[in-house]
Amino acid sequence: MPEVSAGRGQRRRSWARGDITPIARPDVTVAKWSDQAGAVEQMSSWAEARTVETISWYLRDKRVKRWASRFLRAASIAFAVTGGVLPLISSSTGSINPNLGYIFLAVAAGCVAFDHFFGLSSGWMRDITAIQALQSRLTRFHLEWARWQSTHAGALSRTDSEAADEATAIGLDLIGDLVVDLAQVTESETAQWIAEFSNSMAALRKEATPSVVSPEELFTWTRPRDPTG
Repeated sequence: MPEVSAGRGQRRRSWARGDITPIARPDVTVAKWSDQAGAVEQMSSWAEARTVETISWYLRDKRVKRWASRFLRAASIAFAVTGGVLPLISSSTGSINPNLGYIFLAVAAGCVAFDHFFGLSSGWMRDITAIQALQSRLTRFHLEWARWQSTHAGALSRTDSEAADEATAIGLDLIGDLVVDLAQVTESETAQWIAEFSNSMAALRKEATPSVVSPEELFTWTRPRDPTG
């Protein structure tokens, strides 16, 4: 029973996207810096774990948006084809109301509009771009870290030396670059989402705003003036 409960909890968490959690402070105290090699490695693991966590979040978000986008696109195609075929079937059989075709075409347009205004397809593409950028950056960090280990890690065994301090500074710079790049990727994706959401809301408000803005225009619009007087 505990195994089943744990499995269900994992499945629930796999579907719960939520927000990206804030970066927690690394568990590296002043006392731990007496072992510079261990402290730097702990900082490196902290930065890598944060990057992997963010990549996993985008992967979960991509999965949901990919499914929803494909479903809406397939539904729009199916409804559009049905709406176009119904009048032809009605003209040959006469057993179907041809006006039903307009309903199916309207539903097809609604599926496309839903996908557009909620940014499912575009969000899917943004997630893919962010994932590729983060995975590329993490791979580059692994190579740079391996180079650092082969070149400078030996100096950390000589404590209280300039070589150890220089090696520590270089390692921390590599870790800092990874964290900064991670923040830049997420900030860029968020800025794109905000811009897209604002444009969609502006377009939605424009479509929802009535063209009649005064009682005089309403009277003129509902009862056209007779040109003959």
